[in-house]
Amino acid sequence: MPENVVYLKNPHFFSIMALLRRGKNTNKPVIRQILDLIPTHILRAEIAKHQSDKGKSTYKTRDQLEALTFGQLNKCYTLSDISCGLSVSSTFLSDLQLKQSPAKSTMSDGNKVRHYGEFKDLYSSLLKYYKHSLKAKHQSHIIDEIQNHKIKIIDSTTISLCLSLFNWAKFIHKILFVSKVFMIRFA
Repeated sequence: MPENVVYLKNPHFFSIMALLRRGKNTNKPVIRQILDLIPTHILRAEIAKHQSDKGKSTYKTRDQLEALTFGQLNKCYTLSDISCGLSVSSTFLSDLQLKQSPAKSTMSDGNKVRHYGEFKDLYSSLLKYYKHSLKAKHQSHIIDEIQNHKIKIIDSTTISLCLSLFNWAKFIHKILFVSKVFMIRFA
């Protein structure tokens, strides 16, 4: 089977291709421009603080950050989607400063050994770094149609549950999904 057929079977192929587009004023893909917003000194400080690259020769924290960011921006559901998406183009890989597309097993191992706290701390550091820029750009707008009205925000999250928890669901032989709903009320 030709390699390009694999990518066309990926449901997110066209959104992956959108990240390959280059911006008007730069010759970099959009994802590279987003990743460039993370100052190198902040990333290095977090890596040193957590010692996350210690003993890892190939799949560094920066590689994992870039792969996972790519996955988030493209709504990838599996590590296979990320791996296939990153390997679409050698030019794209070089733009991301990756030597090669990480294999599924490599990404899986990286996810196992690196603690999420490192990325949480990176996020906090970025918020501190960009705090003044974010405050300067913030403007709140009140929409006239909803002013003085109550607003309800509803979030529905699907949770997979074991069938043994629901005796009334004996006729279903697969995983049962139950949706929980949160409502936030604003006065």
